[in-house]
Amino acid sequence: MGLFSRTKTVDLFFVGCDGTDLDRGIYGFYLDVTNGQIVKKKFVKSLANPIAMRPFGRFMNITYRNGSGKDVDGGIWQYAMMDLQLGLAQRSPYHGKTYVDTIISPDGKMCYGIDYYNGEIVSSPIVKSKMTKIHLEGQLSSSSVDPIKQSESHPSSLCFTPDGKLVVTDLGGDEVLIYDFDEEGHLIFNEEASFKVEAGSGPRKLIFNHQGDYAYLINEISSMIHVYHYEDGHFTLVQSLSSYLKEEYDGQNMPTDLVLSEDDDYLFVTNKGDDTLVAFAIDEEHQIKRVDCLEVDEGPSCLQLFENKYLVVCSKAAGTVESFEIRAHERNGVLFETQSRVSIHSPTCIALGKTQVRVTNWS
Repeated sequence: MGLFSRTKTVDLFFVGCDGTDLDRGIYGFYLDVTNGQIVKKKFVKSLANPIAMRPFGRFMNITYRNGSGKDVDGGIWQYAMMDLQLGLAQRSPYHGKTYVDTIISPDGKMCYGIDYYNGEIVSSPIVKSKMTKIHLEGQLSSSSVDPIKQSESHPSSLCFTPDGKLVVTDLGGDEVLIYDFDEEGHLIFNEEASFKVEAGSGPRKLIFNHQGDYAYLINEISSMIHVYHYEDGHFTLVQSLSSYLKEEYDGQNMPTDLVLSEDDDYLFVTNKGDDTLVAFAIDEEHQIKRVDCLEVDEGPSCLQLFENKYLVVCSKAAGTVESFEIRAHERNGVLFETQSRVSIHSPTCIALGKTQVRVTNWS
């Protein structure tokens, strides 16, 4: 190793990037858990532009945009993760459809995906750790008031409720849709638990706190954050708050991502347009209050929490990956710049890999 070799503890993460035949693909990074420094370590070119990444155990699902129009393109790609290596395990196309999010059922027996462009929800049974044939589970058919983004249904994200129901946000239909499952894992629409949001909101992504009794929803069109109490399968709206300060930015804004701190003390949101990373403190009544804000590079697209201490923001328009430190309950703020930034082409999605890895080949 040499007399002057340095061993560091890092978290591994992956970023998918749009681009040309030369620069689109998947990048692998180290994040130094002692200071938030980012180091680019690996790049693998892809034939199409990656849209979404979702890790599950030792595997990762990646979806790509269908750029050729052929039936064999698009679909869901399953990879085995080996540190920064991604080995293709299975590829499941379905009539050339492009999927913007995927998720694995809690029992690991089914993969679900959503097609933003065609309003479809699909499933793929998992046999011996590998996905199989994709099946159509449902076709959404709602609309709302925005003539551009809401002329039809656009499912935008997936998650599970604490009691194991599937949640689909429909940006185009202003709906949050809840599904139960039959014995084989196929979806059963739960009309009673599903709900509408205010017309013209555009629900983009919903997450639950770690206790499972509150949920947080960002709305792409209205830029509102909704806080819900969740109990016995029902959502009750308790607060609505803008994701940015309209008096400080009068242009078009949309929140793009959100994460919760591991102790549920803070909610962090990225805004595209306002181009900010905002910290909201969560009080004992689960109300959120804006407590800090930092400017980020142009067009933030996704956000990832590391070690409950660092946030990494990927900005598609600027072509950067940058990190910020979280210092909870300090008098001078919550968010602090690490001055660590890496340039890549049009990052679109991020996913965490192995954590607390000891490495010597740092730079």
